[in-house]
Amino acid sequence: MRRPPLSPRDSLTASQVDGAARDSLDRRALNRRLLGVVLAALLLKMLSLPMSSFERAALPLLALLMAGVAASTHNARVPLRTLHLTTLLGAWAYLLGGLWFVLFRVPSELQLVNLSGMGPWITVLIASHLWLLGRQDSRLLNLLGLGGVAGLTLVYVAGHGAWASPIVGMVVQTLLASTILLVGQHSAVLRTLGNLRRDLLGGGLPGEHDPLTGLPGRQGTEDALVREFQRRPEGLSVAVIGVDGLGALQEQYGLGFTERLVAHLSRVTLGVVRDQDVLGRLGPDQLVMVMRTPDARAARAACERLRVRIASRPLEGVNLTVSVGVAFYAEHADPQALWQEAQDALASVQGSSQNRVALGVWHAAGADDRPDQNGSAPQVFPA
Repeated sequence: MRRPPLSPRDSLTASQVDGAARDSLDRRALNRRLLGVVLAALLLKMLSLPMSSFERAALPLLALLMAGVAASTHNARVPLRTLHLTTLLGAWAYLLGGLWFVLFRVPSELQLVNLSGMGPWITVLIASHLWLLGRQDSRLLNLLGLGGVAGLTLVYVAGHGAWASPIVGMVVQTLLASTILLVGQHSAVLRTLGNLRRDLLGGGLPGEHDPLTGLPGRQGTEDALVREFQRRPEGLSVAVIGVDGLGALQEQYGLGFTERLVAHLSRVTLGVVRDQDVLGRLGPDQLVMVMRTPDARAARAACERLRVRIASRPLEGVNLTVSVGVAFYAEHADPQALWQEAQDALASVQGSSQNRVALGVWHAAGADDRPDQNGSAPQVFPA
């Protein structure tokens, strides 16, 4: 039986689902490869390296656990987070068991030798929490891991009264190194997230930022367009996004709601903006996006996807639609001409219909309208 064609909204949703599924499959394949490396290392140790009585009992159990986790990656119904958490808990059980064995079952003259091979792996395991679970989900496991090491050390000291012993000093050094690593990791993640947000919102652009949306204002966006045009005009596109019927919505729902609506529009648009694109706010009912695309068709297709995305995300039961005017560089004399073409395209759409994307058509200006050879003509953008 032939399936009915998908609507634009259904097509967008299906595309997002397919992308998420591919990403999950890729991550599962990567996890299988990593677990394969871990299993090979465990087998190598069991077959060719000397082991303590604890390792002879615990290593086969750890290897079986890793093999079971690797096999479970083929089952899409088992969440990756569950597999990661199982792997980390199994590794911690092995390391804490090994630390207990060294502290309470190994003669004191051999403790340093046994612990020297274990200490670095405690730090590596601490670092892997963030890699596998993320910043928020790794906090509890960080506390459990470091708390377990500290707890065993305190029990050892309480039983032996050996605060100044070399084995306690090594464990304390391992705890300090792990703590510094954790603080450094979390600081780096926060700084990276802050930089990404700043770049996405145009934080490096001059001029004022819109207090409602956090986006760069008109001047900052214009300066970014001029800079990109001077660097390389080929492939440059400008899209002016206008809210359909914002005045009527304000009369019906009030100013507070329309402000929330514009903030909602900016958040939805930010969800599709790439790192290299610039998104700014022109006025009460307009955003502008400066981007690079292979050709005019790709620029229009990107704006169509954005239009459908916005229409499919209502706010408080109210469906928001936008019209978009987009201009693609085609031997434009200057960035102002590209900007003006996008605004003219938007005006043509909103003057005849709504919820559409219009691609402007560039008509070369006469020689008298072009800047001089030195590029010294004033750069005045259309209002």
